[in-house]
Amino acid sequence: MGKFGNVIRYVSCLTILLIITSILSTAALAGNGAGEGNDARNGNTLETIQKKELITQKFQDRNQTQNGILEQVQLREETQERTQLKEQLKIQKSNYQSSRKNFLAIRKQLRSGNYGEEELEITRVYLNSSIDYMIAHLEKVQYNLEQSNGNGTDTRIAAIEARISQLQEEKKAIEKAEGLEDFANATESVRGVWNNAKNRTAVETGQAAGEKIDGFVNKSGAISNKLEKEIGSLNKTGVNTTELEAKLASYNALMDSARENNEAAKKIYNKENATREELLKADNHLQSALNEIKEANQVLKEIFGELEQYRTENASKTRIRDVPGAELNDIGNTNNTNTNTDNSSSVGGTSVNGTELSPEGETNTRSGNESENFSEDGLVN
Repeated sequence: MGKFGNVIRYVSCLTILLIITSILSTAALAGNGAGEGNDARNGNTLETIQKKELITQKFQDRNQTQNGILEQVQLREETQERTQLKEQLKIQKSNYQSSRKNFLAIRKQLRSGNYGEEELEITRVYLNSSIDYMIAHLEKVQYNLEQSNGNGTDTRIAAIEARISQLQEEKKAIEKAEGLEDFANATESVRGVWNNAKNRTAVETGQAAGEKIDGFVNKSGAISNKLEKEIGSLNKTGVNTTELEAKLASYNALMDSARENNEAAKKIYNKENATREELLKADNHLQSALNEIKEANQVLKEIFGELEQYRTENASKTRIRDVPGAELNDIGNTNNTNTNTDNSSSVGGTSVNGTELSPEGETNTRSGNESENFSEDGLVN
């Protein structure tokens, strides 16, 4: 029994050992060998994650680069388009002036009845060049409206496209004209289309410009309130803020005046059948509003410059987010509002006096002299 008992105990121990062996993990029994395998796998996993993160970062960097390149390409294309429109306008202006000179030289012959095919052809070229110049003006105004993204822009652009189509139809009639009477009728028809186009486009682009000015003016209240609080807080610390307060008052007065001028312009633009004199007055109101906004923006920059002297670096960083830095940038853009439409007044790409659309008048704020000449150039007395 003693030997049999020893066998039983041996078998029991072996069974227990096998059970324990089956329960313990291979890694526990393998010791350092298994651990090294796991470390290798963990290392591979970490490396894989790092590679994925690196790839993701590369994709993000590449996307940012591509977006930056896309913006640059878009800006370059817009600049090229604007340049092309200016060049086209110059070309059509030159053609118009040349053909008009030739026409005026033979106008007496036409009125006296002493003319031939050559004089009729000179007349045809003059009328066609006049229309081409008108269309070039309308296309420039259309481009400015497209850049403005204001309310009702699509409707205004559609109206300009319709007027361009009308003028193109007039060219077809001129090509078919055979005698002086045909040219005289064509002249009257073109004059009617053009006068209507001038007035309506003046209203529509003036309204678009007014909307842009509204945006600047409406932000001024929030800007003023924030600056007033900051100046007041500074005053409580013992700083003499008399000059800052005076500049803020000047800023408010300029923006109030800009608002009044813009409202006066809108009142005229919203009037049915406004006369050219009234539209000119509205244009002057818009020009005054623009000048006041620019002057107010300069005062605003001076205020920020002085406040910066009293701010700690950390406070400065905080206030740049809270005090209207974005608004300042927006208003600062008005510094460029007078440079992208051949010296014509513009807001956000919308030409104010571009609405005049009169030959020889794209660089001033009054009704174009050449449109008056066109009316005087009639083929008949």
